[in-house]
Amino acid sequence: MAYENRKNRNQAPFLPNMSAITLDIPPNLSILQGRVILVGTVTITGGTTNGTQVGEGAPMNLLRRIQVIGNPAAGSPYPGGRLVDDTPRALLRYAQMQHFGKMIGELSGSTLGSGAAGVYPIYISIPIYWADTTLRNQVQTSLNADLAAYESLQLQVSTGALTDCFAGNDRTVVYSLQLQWDDDRVDITRSSPDVTLIQEDHELVIQAANTRLNDAGLPQDGAFLSWSIFAEQGAYMALSDALLNKLNIDGVSYSFEEFAQDIRQKMYDDEWLDPSQNAAGLYHVDMTNGVIQNSNPATGLLVRYDVNNPSGASLDALRVFTRRFYIAQGS
Repeated sequence: MAYENRKNRNQAPFLPNMSAITLDIPPNLSILQGRVILVGTVTITGGTTNGTQVGEGAPMNLLRRIQVIGNPAAGSPYPGGRLVDDTPRALLRYAQMQHFGKMIGELSGSTLGSGAAGVYPIYISIPIYWADTTLRNQVQTSLNADLAAYESLQLQVSTGALTDCFAGNDRTVVYSLQLQWDDDRVDITRSSPDVTLIQEDHELVIQAANTRLNDAGLPQDGAFLSWSIFAEQGAYMALSDALLNKLNIDGVSYSFEEFAQDIRQKMYDDEWLDPSQNAAGLYHVDMTNGVIQNSNPATGLLVRYDVNNPSGASLDALRVFTRRFYIAQGS
């Protein structure tokens, strides 16, 4: 049996509206899954206005963006830079598809009283999946944290405040919170050649209704394992089925053309979604069928979205979360 290692490894005080709170991720072994945890108490007082929920609201929107930065060791074949560069929404909604289609937010279900005055204890864990549960060899895409691969790994989190959770909220807030890093590791013999997984999400703003909207922000390198698309409507970024009509992808090794309802049905068929859960605005395309060799090179893909913009020019958007890998050259 491989040696396993699971620990809550590091923490730093939460501060609102920071461009980056940085935590070192200790080296060694291969990381299967990481978790960015926000835990503690939020005290809301004064004011008169709760505000209107933005996106998933609180406490998720207290975190704006999560990055894992890799600094390769001298002579390492592994790529450096942003190995993870995602919004909490993208990570948690992808995690929903790993939880048999069930959305798990704050552990006790707290939404900070929807912005009302009160004292709210919270614990929210935002998972980062490196081991890909859809692959037959799941550990193949785990993060190599050995010092020979990466001289250092860092978690960088940009933070928000209560007004990022509820637009128009005018109350006073005291954040007694800690930001923590927890991960699961295993000692394995890595595949040869080895791979590095890159996870990112970007926003595609819909300027007008378009039957062939191109995605200029889509990565152009590596090979895609999957795409998750989150349709965000209006200023409050509500997940909605009113935006995406059809998705068309063509490449040397991939041909895909389905309407939004076709994609949704496949998600139910493959147990990415639980029919009892609200699925509005959620679309997922798995490109591997369990085998990493079925992944699709990003170079040369022709992508077209058929979209509406019911909220008006540039007020609706698709958030596109991609998982892709690189071969570690010389590994």
